[in-house]
Amino acid sequence: MDFSKESYDATYTKVAEGVYVISSTHRPHHKDSMPELNNRAFLFAVETKNDGKHLLMSGMPGSKVVDNVKQLEKDIGLAVKVIVTSGDFHHMSMKGWLDAFPDATFVHSDLKFPTTRNGKEILSNEAYKKRIVLEKGFEIPSLEKYSDTVRFFGFNQFFVYADAPFMTASESNQTKKGQNILAYMSKIGPCDQPFLASKLLHTIQNIFYPEFMLKFLIHCLLRRLSSLSLMSIVWAYHVPTKQLLIEHNFMPYMHKKQIAKASFVLRMMMKTNDFSSCANEKMPNGPKSKEGCEQMAQILALDVRAINDYHTYTGEQIRTYESKDDFVKDFSGVLKKTGEDDPTGEKMFAKQNASSMCTIL
Repeated sequence: MDFSKESYDATYTKVAEGVYVISSTHRPHHKDSMPELNNRAFLFAVETKNDGKHLLMSGMPGSKVVDNVKQLEKDIGLAVKVIVTSGDFHHMSMKGWLDAFPDATFVHSDLKFPTTRNGKEILSNEAYKKRIVLEKGFEIPSLEKYSDTVRFFGFNQFFVYADAPFMTASESNQTKKGQNILAYMSKIGPCDQPFLASKLLHTIQNIFYPEFMLKFLIHCLLRRLSSLSLMSIVWAYHVPTKQLLIEHNFMPYMHKKQIAKASFVLRMMMKTNDFSSCANEKMPNGPKSKEGCEQMAQILALDVRAINDYHTYTGEQIRTYESKDDFVKDFSGVLKKTGEDDPTGEKMFAKQNASSMCTIL
């Protein structure tokens, strides 16, 4: 895919035959202290026997770009019939997309999403629920009919905090910046509440969010007490262009211009052009079974010529390769740093056990 003409100002950009990208800015957790990331939607022209030619959207940016998608539909004469989120970190704007595309089917995670406030609200609406297919496997059966054009892989062995009661719940229900410690603490509730430790952790993290080291220390102290949830992270592989699109089990690959928008403390902590797995990171927290490494082995079997993600700076590719062998050599080297290159999981477990923040439970 050619991202050289990609722009936040463009309604959409054609990056390959039958592939379009819509780009918009986004700050994780809707926090001003965070870097300004790209939040791409990829739209693939696909065809099935039952539905004919149509568009499949991969990724779910804010609903502010709904009009961009509708303009693309009009310009190329194809309708969006399927919207696939890129995992449990991307459901905040789902209601807006459900309302904007009432005839589309949505494919999302059956891991964390149904337990979140946003997920519970959406799934309690029968009109929404009947249009949402929930998947939790590495293979995604509802999308197999598109595998000649685009394949999807649902990594399901990473952990993240359970829904944080005082973080943003959805696109339309964001945490107020003016909330203070008393407002947070007054909502924690009695000690027998199921997610007390998680609530307390997120309370303190919200208050001191820019102080990254304090956040890290609090994480280390409370990690074992916090309620964690398995999460889904969806990768896509476009068969004709051999382009792999990765997501949040890898570190965000950030340009210096993106990091420049973050708070001073985060600018000191973050790296540019960091192409690495999160398997040894504190959050999302790496796989606790060899299944995570077995899943990576299937990615290594693909014939990949380029790697990008949903959040790189406009115009960038993370990696390009001349051959499959080049991809395997480079990507295996990246996975070797976390031990994920070993399908048995033994190398990964050893590296995680050597880290105080990732000790295997």
